[in-house]
Amino acid sequence: MKKKVVSLVAIGMLALSGCSIGQSTEKQLSETLTKMNESETEYRTTQSKLTELEKTEQKTFTETMELTKEDVDKLRSKVGELEGLLDERLEHLDREEAAMKEAEAFVLELDTIIENASDSERNQIVKLKEAVLKRYDLHTSFVEEYRKLAAIQKEFYNMLSAENITLSELKQKVKDVNEQNEIVQTAISEFNEATKEVNSLKDDVFSSLEQEE
Repeated sequence: MKKKVVSLVAIGMLALSGCSIGQSTEKQLSETLTKMNESETEYRTTQSKLTELEKTEQKTFTETMELTKEDVDKLRSKVGELEGLLDERLEHLDREEAAMKEAEAFVLELDTIIENASDSERNQIVKLKEAVLKRYDLHTSFVEEYRKLAAIQKEFYNMLSAENITLSELKQKVKDVNEQNEIVQTAISEFNEATKEVNSLKDDVFSSLEQEE
């Protein structure tokens, strides 16, 4: 029996760089977006750690599947390792979520920038703000789905060393894991697309602001 690899693909980061500062609006916007980007540092660090943990967990899972019911002690030990790795993943996920929430708080600064912007600037910045909020909402959805996946995986791990568990029950749980994994992958794809949109709008806004100098 094999378990589909649940790999958290590298989620596109919000690539924000310092922009040339000319107009007041450009300067304020650059500073706010830079603060968001800096707040997401922990999120980017966590992504690489999650990927490594998932690789280790997959390797441990493969080793676990090679054991038989006769190797009860070894089986329970491996299951314990799997559960420990899963818990560690969730701890990193908590830190990632906190970093993204901290970054999202800076969206409020965009309201002040919008109020002080000229008519030509305002519409573009409003669109950028909406895209940024959508991106953070999608990350929240991803986190929720990832936690659901982890919960199902933990149930599956517990079943591996439990007595009186049938092959049919194990297969059903594997199916549950795979189905939830598909939902997680979709959430990741949507978040990646939202990140691309934010970066595209950001570039458009600064290009426009530079032209108005």
